[in-house]
This record gives sequence, structure tokens and C-alpha cells, in this order.
Amino acid sequence: MIGIHDVGGFHHLGPIAVQDDQIFHEEWEGLAFSLLIISALQGTWTLDEFRHVIERMPPAEYINTPYYVHWLEAIETLSVRSGLLTRDQIAERQQMVRDRVALPAVTVAPDPAVVAQLQQGAKHVAYVGPGARREDKPQSFKVGDRIRTRLKAVHGHTRLQRYLWNKSGVVVAYSGTYPLADTNAHQQGENPEPTYAVRFEGTELWGSDAEPNTSVTVDLFESYMDVESSVAVAA
Repeated sequence: MIGIHDVGGFHHLGPIAVQDDQIFHEEWEGLAFSLLIISALQGTWTLDEFRHVIERMPPAEYINTPYYVHWLEAIETLSVRSGLLTRDQIAERQQMVRDRVALPAVTVAPDPAVVAQLQQGAKHVAYVGPGARREDKPQSFKVGDRIRTRLKAVHGHTRLQRYLWNKSGVVVAYSGTYPLADTNAHQQGENPEPTYAVRFEGTELWGSDAEPNTSVTVDLFESYMDVESSVAVAA
């Protein structure tokens, strides 16, 4: 889908505000990260569904809220959909925080088995991490192939960025076989596909005004591409 999230290559958006190299700047951000892992362990939604919820946020809200607020929006929406909690329960707890009401203390000792599961949590969140790579499938492309990306104006989720539509690039590596995000985000099955690292020259993406000698390399699903030509690669 075309949304406010897909701004790669856009002009006049201003510089990216980089504070430092810290992952979390406030305590609640670390809690939001933990909530993602814990809720995803329930196995009722995938990372692609998570991303698509964020893509559907109202544009003004998306732009004017921090990164981890986007995460909380998706966690709440998917947790409610999955029956883990209700909107009323979320609203009640939010009001308690606003009113500075003391929240119930957690006194239960953590279960070692649960802790061990959380430590491996990334492997349970859709296809994050090497443990989630699927069995290799026959590949339609090889290193050196010149490809052209397809126009991908779909109604739902896709991992083909808008600035890459109908662009010519070169396959530089096979990246493995993974669940297809376009179907996985909509509970239509994993449909694993080979993925490839594809290099695009800066001039192909941004024209003659591109900074000299620049390129962008992106991992793409096989169904996002068509072969333009094959290039011999030295052994």
C-alpha cells in the first residue's frame, strides 16, 4: 500500500534527527520492546501483520509520534484482535496511570522456562533471526542477473519500497528463502519465496543529480522482480 510510512527517496522532509546510539531513551521504550516479544510469543500474529497495523496509522499521527508509540499502537490492536485483552482494559489502565493510581505490584517469581523462552523470543516473532529461515526453494535468479522491479501498487502490505518500483538493478547475492510478507501480513499463508540482495545505482533511483558513485542494496522477494538480462560472473 502507498502510505505515509513509505517515504524512502522523498525530498524536503528535512534531516533525520539522530540523538545518539542508544536504543532506548526512556524506560517506557524498553517496556514497549518487551511487550512486543511477550505478545508475539502467543503466536496469534506475525511481524508482517504488526508492520501493516503501523502502516495504517493516520498520517498526522504517524508523523507526530515517536517510533515506539507506533509499536504500542500495533501491540494494542493485535492483542485486542487476538483476545488477549480488551480496549476497555487498556483504557482503564491508562486512566490509572493518568490519575497516578498505584498499579498492582507483581510478586510472582518468574518461571525459568518462561524466561528461557523470552530469551529466544526473536525466533518466535514471524521470521526474525536465522532460525526462522525456511528451506531453500529453487531460485529463478542468479548473481549477475540484471533485473527490473515490478510496479507493486497493492492494497495491502508489501516490502517493495515505492522508490524502487520499475527500477533496474543487479543481483549481488542470494539471501535465503523466507515467508512472503505480502501474504503473511493478511493471514493468507507464508508462501515462502527466495530473496535476493539487489544493488541499484544512485543514478537509476534519483537521476543525474544523485551523488556520484552511490548505490543502494536491498533484499527483495523473487515475485518483486523480472529478469532484464544475465551477466557472466567470474568464478
